[in-house]
Amino acid sequence: MTTCRQFSPDDFPVGCMVTDDKRRIVYSNRLIETYSGHGAQALLGADLFMLLSKASQIMFETYLMPILAREGRCDEIRLSLATSFSGPLPIVVSAYSDRASGRIFWSISSANRSDQLFEELTEAKQLLEQKVSLLRTLSDTDPLTGLPNRAALTHYLDQKMLQRPHNGMAFSLAFVDLDDFKKINDQHGHHRGDRVLKVIAKRLAGSLGRDDLIARFGADEFVILLNGPFRPGAAQESLTRLADKLSEPIVIDAASLSLSASIGVTCYPQPRDVAPGQLLRQADQAMYQAKLAGKNQVCLFNIDNEASQKERYSELTTLQAALASRQFELYYQPKVNMRTGEILGAEALIRWHHPEEGLKAPGSFLPALHDTATGIALGRWVITQALSQLQTWLDQGIDLRVSVNIDGYHLQHPDFLHELSVTLAGFPALPPQRFELEVLETSTIEDIGHVYAVLDACRRMGIRISLDDFGTGYSSLSHLRDLSVDTLKIDRSFVKNMLTSRNDLAILKGVIGFAGAFGCDVVAEGVETRQHSQRLLELGCEFGQGYYIARPMPADAFHAWAAAWQKKEFKEKYIDLEH
Repeated sequence: MTTCRQFSPDDFPVGCMVTDDKRRIVYSNRLIETYSGHGAQALLGADLFMLLSKASQIMFETYLMPILAREGRCDEIRLSLATSFSGPLPIVVSAYSDRASGRIFWSISSANRSDQLFEELTEAKQLLEQKVSLLRTLSDTDPLTGLPNRAALTHYLDQKMLQRPHNGMAFSLAFVDLDDFKKINDQHGHHRGDRVLKVIAKRLAGSLGRDDLIARFGADEFVILLNGPFRPGAAQESLTRLADKLSEPIVIDAASLSLSASIGVTCYPQPRDVAPGQLLRQADQAMYQAKLAGKNQVCLFNIDNEASQKERYSELTTLQAALASRQFELYYQPKVNMRTGEILGAEALIRWHHPEEGLKAPGSFLPALHDTATGIALGRWVITQALSQLQTWLDQGIDLRVSVNIDGYHLQHPDFLHELSVTLAGFPALPPQRFELEVLETSTIEDIGHVYAVLDACRRMGIRISLDDFGTGYSSLSHLRDLSVDTLKIDRSFVKNMLTSRNDLAILKGVIGFAGAFGCDVVAEGVETRQHSQRLLELGCEFGQGYYIARPMPADAFHAWAAAWQKKEFKEKYIDLEH
């Protein structure tokens, strides 16, 4: 077997040079330096004409460039090289134009030695072309899967959309994201995760037609271009079958791994002109909708809703900037024992100091963050800020608990427990039982088993668990049966109407009874009047929270409120309620 020796361009028996579409020299080997008398630094970025005689410059413009433009290459053109140490040097030039990159690859030899070096020149040209081809292949190929990479996809999509006015073609573009792929890397290692990606790539490639394109877009993201005039529904059906194929178990080292994919798809052409990047964003947004819908689904981009989707994207971008520039602040609303006046704790409630619209309540911006990476980031910030404030208060001798609201999608995030434990470790002097998670009841229903496991782990860490808005969901009793909680919070809607609605009063009595039966504390939200407080105390509910007690306040106002409450406010509002 014959093996080929690996050459460096400096080993070539000819001068090698690369220029761009503006005649600038972007590469030259040592022989070019020897021929011209100019060093590598002097040549890099210089105009090619500094190396050519006047006659050769005219030859370049009138003869050589037209041939390259027409045929892409020319062979053995005689020119004169302008040297720095003597007169013009006769040379033989061959050139190849790479239209895709706009670069010209040159081989240059002395005309006096061209006959003797013919064979070497031929070999050098072949090696140079091989290297150009290899570099182009490497730059367009994903090294793990062998699929076209993001750059190749972008170039292909650009060209395809530019050609449409001439050939009238149509296609569908799909964005594929593997669901919870990070779990495979975390549980089985990145080397097995890479093998899974290779299997997925083969399944994708094997499921597509000869004219279709599949590219690896990112870590666990793929983009598919389905050629042909697909109807939107037909494209969705085809991709649903593909999603089913991807969800089949993958066996790696005797371990059977299961995962699924969320797929977003858009079609081209569209009623309005779109750019290639916009088309990719449409497919990506549709994929995101598939994630929100429960994952392992195919979602078609709705062109009619594009305006609202753009608005939400803009809103998310604004909220990301607000988080980065520290425009959010936690306010705290006290929880008290309405019978004794004891301050039990405070609930942390987020506010947004909008630079133009002023202080904004959470209901005006939190819905836009639901199940987004920005929402997760903001949740981490809330927990960290609340723990920091709790530590400050404990250091000041204010003994209480601080609670934060936590939504179901936070609890279902694969890194939630790890990140929470790391955050708690940053406050080693803080008793974890002083920190409480208030879980919105209805947010835990979709994957209740996973949420139970996460909350159970939190309780083992010492964190208290409160079930917020109890009674508004549809699995209240099963929650109490299967999940150990420390506190039930009565939803404000029942407290608000308890004085006028027999049904709401009955529900409220039932919740108080449940709390007693299951050994939980019970806190009534929405205590807004003296009458609410009196009726709650009559029913045996001592713990309350609401505007009658105190509105949410900045952290630096809490100490003054607590002093005023203990000195006079509690007496004024509660001391004679039971008499």
